Amino acid sequence: MSAPEITGRAMVAPAYLEAAQHQYGMAQGRVDGGFVFVSGQIGFTPDGQPAADPAEQGRLALTHLGAILTEAGCTFDDVVELTTYHVGGVAAANTWFLPIKAAFFGAPYPAWTAVGVADLAIPGAVIEIAAIAKLPE
Repeated sequence: MSAPEITGRAMVAPAYLEAAQHQYGMAQGRVDGGFVFVSGQIGFTPDGQPAADPAEQGRLALTHLGAILTEAGCTFDDVVELTTYHVGGVAAANTWFLPIKAAFFGAPYPAWTAVGVADLAIPGAVIEIAAIAKLPE
């Protein structure tokens, strides 16, 4: 896929994620300096609520991340850094998250930091995923 014509600094988001940018005063994705910085994505369903199943939250959060990457002309292969935030502990979350992550990322893998947190901004959310991707040349 060739990158869209994005020059300088730009916010990027698929249409279904644009409302949150204005509601929370943030960019879903921000292109700057040859990179795409993707804000933390929650695994919400079409009704705007986090999925009931933690594994489904992980899959949906990565799906939303992928939609933002696509808007910027990137794929998961372009992700150089991944940060995940897990409610309830990282070790417990890895039992369901690692297989889901493996379905989206292959070698060479991005650098990855997993952080355990007490809670997230959206009640019921158990995972949030942020990333940095390098724009294709």
